[in-house]
Amino acid sequence: MRFLKFLFAMVLIAFGILLVLNNVGLYDIKISNAWGYMYPLFFIVYGLVSLWKYLRKKGGGWMFSSFLIIFGTLLLLDRFQYISFGFWDVFQLWPLFIVYLGVSIINTRQGGWNQYLGGATYTKGSSHFSIGDYQQKQEWNLEPLNLRNLAGDFYLDLTKAYIPDKTTPIAIRSLAGDVTVLLPEHIDFRVDAAINAGEIIVLNDIADGINRNISYESENYPNASKKVDLFIRLKAGSIRVERI
Repeated sequence: MRFLKFLFAMVLIAFGILLVLNNVGLYDIKISNAWGYMYPLFFIVYGLVSLWKYLRKKGGGWMFSSFLIIFGTLLLLDRFQYISFGFWDVFQLWPLFIVYLGVSIINTRQGGWNQYLGGATYTKGSSHFSIGDYQQKQEWNLEPLNLRNLAGDFYLDLTKAYIPDKTTPIAIRSLAGDVTVLLPEHIDFRVDAAINAGEIIVLNDIADGINRNISYESENYPNASKKVDLFIRLKAGSIRVERI
């Protein structure tokens, strides 16, 4: 709620500045077209705040943030008649995903994104980065996973996996898609899940809307020798963690 208030305040400030420029004759803006100026500012401010959170290592993501900033800036330049760019011209920005893919590959080669997951230092492990779906349904051996995706679904059925007698970290990040993780009843686990827009379901806990997160730890997790750490970050979509 504090974030939404801050975002709304920043948009009001920017819009007020535009009105001042209009009143002193530096720029001609029609009040009837006010929304056309406000929603690009929303994208820019949201992107800047998300980027600031990312730089301070408090959430957010540089790809999602930079995309919003670029998109909002192009819309605003159109409103000031410097270029011609409308909302649905967003599809013209698809080459940015090639740039993001290249940067992500470089980051992966330099060691990936190490995460500290509650007592277990998560290093490279096995990784998956693509556009599409990732599924594990058949019998398989669970190892530390570092899964990343631009867009697509993740489906991990751990009830059909051999889970080693140790702490196994699983990290999942994606811009858009659905994440489903099924756990057997006898396995203790911990979840740190966050989403920018969408729904999170962890057992009986549900959180939906904007900037939601759920942290959960099973009752016997601290003393269990065989357990799973889940670290999930999603920009838009849904996250579901269940025991079956």
